[in-house]
Amino acid sequence: MKDKLNNIQIDHLDIEGYEELMELVFAYTATAHDFGFTHKMNNRFTSLSMNASFLKQALENKDYEKALARATQVSDSISNLVKYSQELMSTDLINSNSKQFEFPGIISTVVEKLIKLPTFANIEIELDLFPEVVKTTSNPGIIWVFLYAFFKHVKRYKVDGPVSLRTSYDDKNNKYIIQTDVKEILKVPGDTHKGSSIAIPSAGEVPFRYLARVIRNVSTKFELIHRTERPLTLELKLTL
Repeated sequence: MKDKLNNIQIDHLDIEGYEELMELVFAYTATAHDFGFTHKMNNRFTSLSMNASFLKQALENKDYEKALARATQVSDSISNLVKYSQELMSTDLINSNSKQFEFPGIISTVVEKLIKLPTFANIEIELDLFPEVVKTTSNPGIIWVFLYAFFKHVKRYKVDGPVSLRTSYDDKNNKYIIQTDVKEILKVPGDTHKGSSIAIPSAGEVPFRYLARVIRNVSTKFELIHRTERPLTLELKLTL
């Protein structure tokens, strides 16, 4: 089932629906940003904690009682910081409730609503959807945020031709696959970072490597695959 969709402005925007979407996007964005920050912090403080433990052992061998007590305090403090950083990486902010929905209907619905938003003016989408109806129970918010985040990245690029969005069904592994691609990237205005890294992202502009981890935490049924050498080529796989 192939079709082409362009941004069409509407007279009346569903404000309530738009606000709900923005809350969902901000939740994913905030969690993904925490992943990036706390992942680095966690690594550094874990290393410091190990070094403090070694210091403790060394001082213990010398029997420096006072120094040992200090080293123990340092080790405890760092352990608490590591625990705090791990808590920040929680995805509890995101609603993980599962609902029943069906493909390809949900893809058409999400795309048609998103490209009507002023944010995505001038985006042309070429749909090639697997025609057979496939029903599943999972978290539909992941599909909304995945496509919203993808379109936000598309807006940063100048591409040749329409954006390709296609779906397929892997019968052997019982997976439904959503794939995105573009013919060619012509220009990335003002971009000094490779791949999908964004220095100061706005809502929805999430580095895909972080979004992939957040999605995995929200639902183990989903897997987001992104290769940095092709920044707009993605695969979102859903195990049915």
